Amino acid sequence: MMLTAGSTIARATHQENDAAAQAVATVTTDGVATLPADFAEFSGYSPVVVDGHLANPNGDCSSPIPLPGEFDSACKAHDLGYDLLRYAHSHGAELGPWARQALDGQLDRRMHEACYGRVSPASRSYCFSMADIAATAVNGNSWRQNYLTPVKESGLEYGTAGVLGASVLAFSFVRSRRLDSSNNVFRPTKAVAA
Repeated sequence: MMLTAGSTIARATHQENDAAAQAVATVTTDGVATLPADFAEFSGYSPVVVDGHLANPNGDCSSPIPLPGEFDSACKAHDLGYDLLRYAHSHGAELGPWARQALDGQLDRRMHEACYGRVSPASRSYCFSMADIAATAVNGNSWRQNYLTPVKESGLEYGTAGVLGASVLAFSFVRSRRLDSSNNVFRPTKAVAA
């Protein structure tokens, strides 16, 4: 295993899976990575080199919006990194937040680097904007999961949050309309004394 000179990654204080930690450290510093011996069996694939980076050959940019094709290799490498986090977790020695932060940071850098290949300033600007949006979404999700092992989630959590959020907005709208004296639609009627 080779680490690039000057790489400094703050490690967690608890016991981590050394093989996965070393692989993440080298994958995120462009070093030559040695994966855990049983990683292919665990993940169901053998990583390949894509655009000079070790990657999940089946990975993709899992996004609800279309992302530029230039991000493909960065996303595949990021997927490999997340699989290393899952590997460590499944072997009882989860990696600390440093690992997911390093993987997300590497995805961000590689997506932005990919945009430099665009000739047109407008196209390059669009690419940078999409990289910013994707990086923000990834970092937000990682923050939400405390920068620990990424887990597959059902849409139930998002759906529930969406329904609750929409309900709060609707309630706020209706309430503000009732308090608005210029609006006769929702104002409560005055009680008449008998």
